[in-house]
Amino acid sequence: MNAFYERLSHFAELVKDASKQERHNYANYFKVQHPPHPVVSSTRSLMPKLVFEENCPTELRLKIRYMLKKSFNRIRNKE
Repeated sequence: MNAFYERLSHFAELVKDASKQERHNYANYFKVQHPPHPVVSSTRSLMPKLVFEENCPTELRLKIRYMLKKSFNRIRNKE
């Protein structure tokens, strides 16, 4: 699996864990928009775009964006 998909998978795990902990499904509030070009090279700086639902609270948007940035950051802290 290349770096992009590893990081996307890590993001999915963070969302799943946060949803479980908060007892609220975060995944219902956004969609991940895949980049319009192939992600098969060794490029490590690509990050997908998040498209939020209109009813998504601002605080939740910030949490979800933080999880995405944490997942796609080059130097990721292990939890």
